[in-house]
Amino acid sequence: MRELSAAARTYFEQPCHVGDLDPQDPAVIITEVSEPISGALLRLSMQIDEQGEITAARFKAYGCGWLIACGSLLTDLIPGKNLTEAAQFRHHALVESLDVPPEKLYCAVLAETALHTALHDYTARRAVTSP
Repeated sequence: MRELSAAARTYFEQPCHVGDLDPQDPAVIITEVSEPISGALLRLSMQIDEQGEITAARFKAYGCGWLIACGSLLTDLIPGKNLTEAAQFRHHALVESLDVPPEKLYCAVLAETALHTALHDYTARRAVTSP
């Protein structure tokens, strides 16, 4: 197995935005996704304002250094994006930035899946609560 790249090592050793946002805040959406073969788990919390902009993001990860690096970089990249921009996010951005090896591609895919699941859940919740 390949060692962490320099960029991934930085995000692993000094992860950004670790933790959860307030689950009682109606502007916060929290989702958890996992990869059953490796046992990796990624929890993503996002705060989305009334204009549909992601104002904050946090993550928690259970898995390897690559998963922690991918979660950390994801939470660095998505604040400031609107829902449309965030929906266009693909794991390739993480793979390229962190130099993720093929055997750890699932870590970047899991981060993308968490984001898209959170966006879907947020949109569904808004549809139910809108008049």
